[in-house]
Amino acid sequence: MAAFLTNGLLAEQPYQVSAKFRCGGKDRMIDIYLAQVAKGRDGIKDLIELMRIAQQRYSKVYGCKLAT
Repeated sequence: MAAFLTNGLLAEQPYQVSAKFRCGGKDRMIDIYLAQVAKGRDGIKDLIELMRIAQQRYSKVYGCKLAT
């Protein structure tokens, strides 16, 4: 389930990424929010890599296969 955040703490996060993916035949969704990134880092590139790691870890923890 996705939600549109218009106010509150998470709505003010400048770096955020959401991904909907299939794992074990079911739709899943992960949201990642960062308040800031270190100077000199590419925040978007880092969030994309974090999302890939999160999806892989999810599939290992819940024993499901990621759909490609």
